[in-house]
Amino acid sequence: MGLRMTVFAALGMGVLAAPCGGLNPKNLTTGSNMLGKVSEGLEKAEECKKLDVDPSVTEEYALGGALAIHFVQRGGGLMLEKDSGKAASRPGEVLHDYVNIVGKNLAAQSQRPTLEWTFGVLNDSKSFNAVSAPGGYVFINRKVLETVDNEGQLAGVLAHEIAHVVLKHSVRQYNAAKVKTCKMVVMGESILSPGAADALSAGRKGDGTLDLDKEPGLLGKLAESTADQLAKGNSDEQEFEADRMAARLLVSAGYDPDDYRRLIAKTTEDTSLGVNHPKKSERVKNLVSYVATLKGKEGEFPELAIEGLRSPPLKPSAMAALRGAAPAVAKDTP
Repeated sequence: MGLRMTVFAALGMGVLAAPCGGLNPKNLTTGSNMLGKVSEGLEKAEECKKLDVDPSVTEEYALGGALAIHFVQRGGGLMLEKDSGKAASRPGEVLHDYVNIVGKNLAAQSQRPTLEWTFGVLNDSKSFNAVSAPGGYVFINRKVLETVDNEGQLAGVLAHEIAHVVLKHSVRQYNAAKVKTCKMVVMGESILSPGAADALSAGRKGDGTLDLDKEPGLLGKLAESTADQLAKGNSDEQEFEADRMAARLLVSAGYDPDDYRRLIAKTTEDTSLGVNHPKKSERVKNLVSYVATLKGKEGEFPELAIEGLRSPPLKPSAMAALRGAAPAVAKDTP
């Protein structure tokens, strides 16, 4: 029951309990005190909306790190282990280095080049998926590398996730979690440690940002709530928006955006991407339309140079490393 309804019910019971001969002044005083507490509670709940602001960079990194751990656990771990204990053979590290080179080159073309961008490969060979978190964390499943035909397609997947970070799509989910948690605490419907409650209160009374590094319990709760929302998938418009920015990043980095379109078109629909994820046919149509608007009358991009756009092959050593590393059993890491 919401705060307003709880209060109205309580006040109603107080009135109904009054004797027929008239209202007891004591009951009126009690009701007045309760009404005052209600008013104070509603004011605090309204203040929770102040938490719906962009987090500080420190707050963003803290949230991103917590979500990154969550993604790695659910994705079967990172492909960074040495193969058969041989120091000279590190298939996971070869893949890690390759994906980071491609990813950081794309991120450098974005509007947030100074983030500490981190890219990794998750040992999930069943789901064609990639995920990202605030602060510049981007992970792709092993299945992606086993599916793409060239480096341009790999770059397209990474560029799409980079766009989600730049556009702060997951931050919107995080802000919603902050506001909701704050309101629940004010209404007495959620129990947090005193320190976590104080941290939320400080953000509510201050500029809306939180110091999550000092409150790991609060960080864990908000990260879990954010992850639950992200699991449902982004909205259609957010996905389209990320695809459009990805196309610009690809061109800026010298890749042919048509490779990314071909990848989207050839992949099968995956229900693991979330209930809100748009169909691939809609994404392809949106992407084709957007790229067409970037081209000039002669088929050129007016703002971005298209000379030398390429579709480079995947790095042979990285693909050899992928074939040499046995996929892990898909399970959550404790």
